[in-house]
Amino acid sequence: MILSAISKQFTLKDDGQIYFQPDSTNPLPGEPLAVVRKGEMLLQPMIEILATRDLGAEDRNAVTEHVATWLKAHIYTVLEPLFALVVDETLPEPVREIALKLFAGVGIVPRGDVEEPISKLDAEMRKVLRDKKVRLGPLLIFIPDLNKPAAVHLRALLWSLYNDVVLPAPVPRDGAMSVTVETEGANPDFYRAIGYPLYGPRAVRIDMLDRVINAVYDGAKDGKFQAQHSMAEWMGCPIADLYGVLEAMGHKRIETPVAEVPVEVAPVVEDSPKEEAAPQEQPAEATTEVVAEEKKQEQKKPDLDFFILRRGKAHGERKERPPRAEHHHAPADKPAFPKERYAPKGVKKTDRKSDDEDGEHKKFKKKKFDDRKKDREARNEPRVYKAEAADHDNPFAVLQNLKLK
Repeated sequence: MILSAISKQFTLKDDGQIYFQPDSTNPLPGEPLAVVRKGEMLLQPMIEILATRDLGAEDRNAVTEHVATWLKAHIYTVLEPLFALVVDETLPEPVREIALKLFAGVGIVPRGDVEEPISKLDAEMRKVLRDKKVRLGPLLIFIPDLNKPAAVHLRALLWSLYNDVVLPAPVPRDGAMSVTVETEGANPDFYRAIGYPLYGPRAVRIDMLDRVINAVYDGAKDGKFQAQHSMAEWMGCPIADLYGVLEAMGHKRIETPVAEVPVEVAPVVEDSPKEEAAPQEQPAEATTEVVAEEKKQEQKKPDLDFFILRRGKAHGERKERPPRAEHHHAPADKPAFPKERYAPKGVKKTDRKSDDEDGEHKKFKKKKFDDRKKDREARNEPRVYKAEAADHDNPFAVLQNLKLK
């Protein structure tokens, strides 16, 4: 009966036991059949049939092998994006190195551990990683498809077995964006392995954490950034926990002092002997608008504190630029060209009789202001044309003798 069972009749629980349901149409898990034990590798656990389980006429070794085959297929199905990284042997060397690191880290690895192969990636290699569902985050490299509840529970069980941790493992509720964790006794390696890295007081789901990290660096300016309410909403946590997560990342909080607003006391006005006028009734629509405006002002969220960025280009020190050389086309040890480099054509440099008293050649001497003024006035005068023709019958002779004065 067990040897002919199909996959949906077996169920793996968080306590490490495998249940068997004899009726394939019954959705209930059935009764315990075997227990999962630590194997030689994290993703290759062993199977042990319960001694109290009555197998009838079926061979125990055959049942053990059958259940082990189901478990192997179950692990491969749930963690298929992880196994897809290593089955392809044609991957480029940098991509394969990152894939092996991810496989060893059960789908998540710090970026610092693979910084060298990342630096060797080109556009085509990055496309291969995207096709393999790998995301290169600023701090962590991970596979978003492994954030599904089934993959989280399975990784928690396998990691706990391999590291001799008592089951069941403390897994966050399905779909939780983050969960509060007691920092004392909490193992950060466990939470990172299941896709919930531990930062400060909370274990944050890796895709939400990556979203917050990107927002931090995108909003950084001059080595600082301001915490946003949207960050707390993404993680589903209060502002105090958001500050704790950001400080655990290494960012230094700049606490904003609370300004005390003085309370103005209205002056006491003596009662007037005149009769008080009856208050005028406002229209219902105006009253509704006033109430809506007051609620809108009350719902305005306060500004959050600033942080000094831990790392990144915005926080790095810039080197001072060297001063630009005055004559960058010539070496610094050579003198600049003299004022008059070339002598006029036909005149040697040592024999310039046409130079004036200042040593400047007349050909290159600038015109005085008065000379330029006379030239402009001359250009403004009307031009007179005179034509003298030797032969009045020939028009070409007239054009030939046309002169400009």
